Amino acid sequence: MNKNLINSIVAFVGYFLFHVFVARKMYLGGVAFNYVYVGYLLTLNPSITKSQSLLVAFSMGLLIDWFEYSPGIHASACVFLAFIRPYLIGLLAARTRIDVEEIREISIREIDFVNFVLYANLLILFHHFIVFSLEAWTSKLLWLTLQKTFFSTIFTLISVILVQYLFFSSKR
Repeated sequence: MNKNLINSIVAFVGYFLFHVFVARKMYLGGVAFNYVYVGYLLTLNPSITKSQSLLVAFSMGLLIDWFEYSPGIHASACVFLAFIRPYLIGLLAARTRIDVEEIREISIREIDFVNFVLYANLLILFHHFIVFSLEAWTSKLLWLTLQKTFFSTIFTLISVILVQYLFFSSKR
């Protein structure tokens, strides 16, 4: 197996186990939840195909659903995240004036901090809005859904940034 595939599998397992045993127990006041596992989906190699990305996202979401006892909520949000991710990578490439094929990986050290935070924030926001909307399953709880989305996005974004700095080194 090639080194990138092994690194990707280790990262998948690492994010999953960290979420299951640590992050899912971290919440603030019932409105801020830590879904750090989306960090793996954010940093997937941009050169993988869309179908591979969707399959990986579905697998991660399904595993999380199994441990969270939720009926496909995380799988749905992860698949949506994987679906819109290539479009945001294209916008990121245009914003940084880099060709999409030149982006080797999406990480805080490969693209600058501001662009990574913008990219991650948008994807996390979409993911969390879907998770909490499906969880509420009614528009009567719209304010609570928006509140959970906002605070959980901030909490998860901080966690993803910390994981990026602590566990991933620069390849430059």
